[in-house]
Amino acid sequence: MSQDAPDTELSRLAALPVAVLADVLDRLGLCYQAMEYRIRPVDEAAPTLAGRAFTVASRASDELPENPYEHELAAVDATPPGAVLVLATGGLVEVAIWGELLTTRMLARGGAGAVTDGGTRDVAGIRRLGAPVFAASITPRDSFGRAVVTGFGEPVTCGGVEVACGDLVRGDLDGVVVVPQELAAETLAAAEEKLGLEGLVRDALARGETAAELYDRHGVL
Repeated sequence: MSQDAPDTELSRLAALPVAVLADVLDRLGLCYQAMEYRIRPVDEAAPTLAGRAFTVASRASDELPENPYEHELAAVDATPPGAVLVLATGGLVEVAIWGELLTTRMLARGGAGAVTDGGTRDVAGIRRLGAPVFAASITPRDSFGRAVVTGFGEPVTCGGVEVACGDLVRGDLDGVVVVPQELAAETLAAAEEKLGLEGLVRDALARGETAAELYDRHGVL
């Protein structure tokens, strides 16, 4: 796909609920593609999240380097257009590894949003930006002397899910799910089929048909 060609997988991804994608991945034998429950949207009124992963790794550190944000700033400056920045911390929920200024730069790069299994701060500013940011906690504690970014562009584990650059990341009010890039076509097709069946079942339930008979007929719940 050329740089200017539309990414049709992303437009299809954006139309699919997280729960439907998670169900399909379960049935494909990938039962741990939904990130842990603590990872929630900072602003529930913001747009939902859909994009390809751009991975960033960090770890706890009490070091006080001369340039403590060097690698974090380099990572944000390298965010590809349309990417979801996935910042793995190993669950540092007492540290704000993300915030308003990083969100501003990510958006200026054309990024689609950010996900971290650590903390964020500057909630009011992020909400003013209307950016889809998902985090495991909210805390004012800065990362300086508490955490350090160690690299970007390599596979990480975020929220209990293995994520590689290019994987599909979808976030909505139910949480965040990751679709491995190599399974994107199969997952999207199956999820679209399931979503269509759910619509049929919803209409039939509203007409008075029983849940049991509809499940027997369509296998959808």
